[in-house]
Amino acid sequence: VLRSAVLLTDRQIFFRFNCLRNCKTYQARKPLWFYNTSLKFFLNKPMLADVVFEIQGTTVPAHRAILVARCEVMAAMFNGNYMEAKSVLIPVYGVSKETFLSFLEYLYTDSCCPAGIFQAMCLLICAEMYQVSRLQHICELFIITQLQSMPSRELASMNLDIVDLLKKAKFHHSDCLSTWLLHFIATNYLIFSQKPEFQDLSVEERSFVEKHRWPSNMYLKQLAEYRKYIHSRKCRCLVM
Repeated sequence: VLRSAVLLTDRQIFFRFNCLRNCKTYQARKPLWFYNTSLKFFLNKPMLADVVFEIQGTTVPAHRAILVARCEVMAAMFNGNYMEAKSVLIPVYGVSKETFLSFLEYLYTDSCCPAGIFQAMCLLICAEMYQVSRLQHICELFIITQLQSMPSRELASMNLDIVDLLKKAKFHHSDCLSTWLLHFIATNYLIFSQKPEFQDLSVEERSFVEKHRWPSNMYLKQLAEYRKYIHSRKCRCLVM
C-alpha cells in the first residue's frame, strides 16, 4: 500500500514532463542577457548600447546609464551642455584602445587586472583623466606590489624606467606612488644610481635620494674598513 502511494500515476508523470518541457521552451525564447546579472556581459557589446567611443580608428560600444552612475566626469559630459550629451559617436584621444577597455571594465565590474606595470601606469593616467580616484589607488597598489616583489637581480636588468614612472606619477597627481617611488629609488641606490635615467632626477629629487639612500656612505665606508681589517687578519694567519 505504501509503495503504491509513493509511485506516481502515468497521468502525473506526463503532466510534470509537459510542464518541464514548456518551461524550457519558454526560457529558450528569451535572450541570454535576460538571465545574466553581471554587467560585464554588456562590456564592449552592441546590445542595448546607446553610445559609441571612437579610439585609434576602432569603435567601442557602451551604455550611458552605467557610465553616468560610475563616473562623475562621464555624468557631467553626458548630462551637461557638452557636445557629447547629444552625440552618439564620441572620439577619445590620448588613450589606447586596450587601456580604455580596461577602464570601462572597471566601470562595469568594479575590478581590474592590469597585465603589467606599464599597463597599470597607462590605466592610472586614464583614471586621473576621468577622475576615478579608487581606480587610481588600485593601479598605485598594483605597481608598488609588482616592484616590491622583484628580486635585486631583476631590478638591475629590467628595461622599465623607474624615473620616468616617478615623473608620470607626479604629473598625474599620484602622490602616494610618487612618494613611494622616491623611497624605492633611495633604498635601492646601488642599482638605480648605475642606470642612465638616474641623471634625469631633479635637483630636489636627487637631494632626497642622496639623503635617504641605502646603503649610506657611512655604511659603505665602515664596510670597507671592516673588510680591510678581516683581510689583514687573514694575511697574518697565513704568515704564522
